[in-house]
Amino acid sequence: MYRNSLKDKLKNNERIKGCIIQAALPALAEICGLCGFDFAFIDAEHGPLSEGDCENLVRAAEVRGIVPIIRVPQNIPEVILRYMDIGAMGIIAPGINCREDAEAAVRAVKYHPFGERGLSATRSSEYGLGKPIAEYVAEANNETVVLAVIESQKAVENIMEILSVEGIDGVLIGTSDLSQSLGIAGQTNHPKVLEAFNKALDLGLKAGKPIGAVVRAGESPEKYFNIGVNIVLISAYSLLASAAKMFINSCRK
Repeated sequence: MYRNSLKDKLKNNERIKGCIIQAALPALAEICGLCGFDFAFIDAEHGPLSEGDCENLVRAAEVRGIVPIIRVPQNIPEVILRYMDIGAMGIIAPGINCREDAEAAVRAVKYHPFGERGLSATRSSEYGLGKPIAEYVAEANNETVVLAVIESQKAVENIMEILSVEGIDGVLIGTSDLSQSLGIAGQTNHPKVLEAFNKALDLGLKAGKPIGAVVRAGESPEKYFNIGVNIVLISAYSLLASAAKMFINSCRK
């Protein structure tokens, strides 16, 4: 295991840039690292990525010095374990609605005495061929990251208690699912969604931990940085679509 530069940036409340990868293309992870993204948001919840696909994306991220964090499909210990064992430096846990959900995610990522993650000679521990296992366990507990996704009305109401859980390094506000929770599916700019987003942001800032959001088409990261968000995310698909449209438009002129 190597030092998790994302962990340091989260602790220091630095501006953090992440790229969401939903395709089994290791070159995308490499390009993200070469371009200067802080972490690769490998999305195993939405899209076709298998555990094997994720392992290859993790390897590619490591080659180019970008931190691989996996959004797991479920906040279940047996599921999280498989993604951690392939070498993820942490998880993005979906559907965190309360303190108990957050505590469960942390327990699944951390080894004793902070959690209950299963211990074995896997890729994450260099197949048992690296440092003594006790040293690896201590290092893994220090370096792994847990980010919770706030994507429901209940989660917004409970955000401060979620952020108070030791081992939760920050939260990401997911406005798409939040819009569904509020009964206005897909209307991410609806006043109700914006109100919930601002409430989550305000409460999160009071808790003193990093808050993240997705930068959508036509938006600027600066818009989010200016209101206190310090983790900005953008989809690799969105970047490709934006660049492709610019290219096509320039060809038509």
